[in-house]
Amino acid sequence: MSEPNGPGIILSNKSAQEQTYVFYDNFWNGVGTAGANFDHPGTSVTLQPGETQFVSLPDTFKGRVQRGTQLPATWVEFQVKADNDGAAHGDISLEQGCDGAATISATDGSGRSNGFSDDILSGAPDAALGQRSDGVKALATTMGNWTGGPNQAAINYLNQVVGQQKAYIVGGTGTDDVASSNMCLAVDFY
Repeated sequence: MSEPNGPGIILSNKSAQEQTYVFYDNFWNGVGTAGANFDHPGTSVTLQPGETQFVSLPDTFKGRVQRGTQLPATWVEFQVKADNDGAAHGDISLEQGCDGAATISATDGSGRSNGFSDDILSGAPDAALGQRSDGVKALATTMGNWTGGPNQAAINYLNQVVGQQKAYIVGGTGTDDVASSNMCLAVDFY
């Protein structure tokens, strides 16, 4: 693994296959709001199973990392340096779908962590699944987007197996924020 040198993400592939992870910087950011970027991917990193790599990012980065470019997908949302405290902050979001587990953790010694590592896809009801052109099995969006409205079966299933405290399912509040005072977070995809 390349050692952290400044602000960024320590990215780990905990899955059994090669994965490409893509970073998306938001179009705009406000207090509690953001303009999600769906069609202008930024940095991409390909990792072998079990591989970890430090990804250096500017301290102005506010956006997400996900597996590939397809939706539905699990989003790990984060900002490298918050305006209020200078720390990195992040969470897991399943609002645009779920293509596997992910966790986010502080690297400043505080022990803060959130997300989930269990395989929830294999037990998902058919009604909760979304379509992806690459054939990857994924849970549908819980908030809706240009492909359709919210999938109630996905909402019900995710509330049962993950819960709003570990990941945003329907937005709002109740998901624990992970903060790291050194502007570096660890992200594990399973």
